[in-house]
Amino acid sequence: MMQAAVIHKYGKSDIFQIETVPKPSPRSDEVQIRVINSSVNPIDFKTRSGSIFFLSGWKFPRILGGDFSGVVTQCGSQVNHLKAGDEVYGFSSAATKGGAYGAFMCCPASRVALKPDHLSHHQAASLPLAGLTAYQALHKEGNILPNMRVLITGATGGVGHFAVQIAKAAGCHVTGVCHSRNIELATTIGCDEVLPYDHSDFRQSGDQYDLIFDAVAKYGYYSCRKNLRPQGSYVSTVPSPSVMIMHVISKSSSRKRGRMVSANGNTADLEILSRLSNKGLLSPYIENVFPLSEIAKAHALSETEKVRGKIVIQVSQEPIVPR
Repeated sequence: MMQAAVIHKYGKSDIFQIETVPKPSPRSDEVQIRVINSSVNPIDFKTRSGSIFFLSGWKFPRILGGDFSGVVTQCGSQVNHLKAGDEVYGFSSAATKGGAYGAFMCCPASRVALKPDHLSHHQAASLPLAGLTAYQALHKEGNILPNMRVLITGATGGVGHFAVQIAKAAGCHVTGVCHSRNIELATTIGCDEVLPYDHSDFRQSGDQYDLIFDAVAKYGYYSCRKNLRPQGSYVSTVPSPSVMIMHVISKSSSRKRGRMVSANGNTADLEILSRLSNKGLLSPYIENVFPLSEIAKAHALSETEKVRGKIVIQVSQEPIVPR
């Protein structure tokens, strides 16, 4: 048996109940993980509220939480790149699977990688979903190259602050868009230029970029199109109708492109994030750490959409891992 934050129906942040539930057993392609830390992403509170019920379904009770960092306690028969005792991190599908708001969870081994050596468990737990979203938006949808001019909205948010660092690691000139109260943080994480959205609108500046990554999905392809260079790309985290249309149309075009990113959890990309982290090029900024018993407070804070960096959940105490 184990402790977990459980929901029995969709609702507000106070819907969570801390309960004792059975420990899950891994399938042949899964690993069982003792979860030390998890984190809160928008997909988590959207799942909890029921706003994406068409993805998450109606099966209850359920344990949410996609991001995790912890220790492998058991491996399925088909798993060969991990073993019991490995310190790992990754994310399950928060909408359809979840599980990280429990002391133990099971996850496909294909979504798990060894934890970066230079990150603690609470730092590592903040990285998977947001970090992969940023990496895949920039490298796989945006095709960034050295010396590109890149603009990132929400530059001090969960996805945005990772995107700034990943773009800088790729040798790009980075302009960050954030609230004026976060200018210092934006500069600290690597922005070459900071545009406070509460003072001005970057779309009216006339400046153009090779890539605009709308990490907060607030602006839209058409309103940003004039700020793209002739072969520039706009990438969003939310599949709005305009972006979906342009995603299809611009696949076969060399002109300005509209793209959308949906994080694909996989070991190979997690290992890339680990290498960046171990080189000192990618460092999570964590605004708050809440114990599992205060998961409702963590979700309520996340829903304000004013969080800098990430919110982390302390699920269980860090165990002693044999070396």
